[in-house]
Amino acid sequence: MITDASGTFNEVTRHSAWLRMQAAGVQIMSWFGMACELHRDWRNDIEGLGALFSNHLPNYRNLMTSYFAKNG
Repeated sequence: MITDASGTFNEVTRHSAWLRMQAAGVQIMSWFGMACELHRDWRNDIEGLGALFSNHLPNYRNLMTSYFAKNG
């Protein structure tokens, strides 16, 4: 279950739902973790997944910019 895709703004409701799902055996993770799990091998498409992360995570964009400036 992707925690970032939760449909509630109520913290108590959100955490109660997460606890029920965990008790039922659901693996809980963020969209970033799921993207990394699905990608599995960075050798296949560094630019594609890197672009996805860069577009949604400013700190990751800074990391990619620094990497390409040094190794470019």
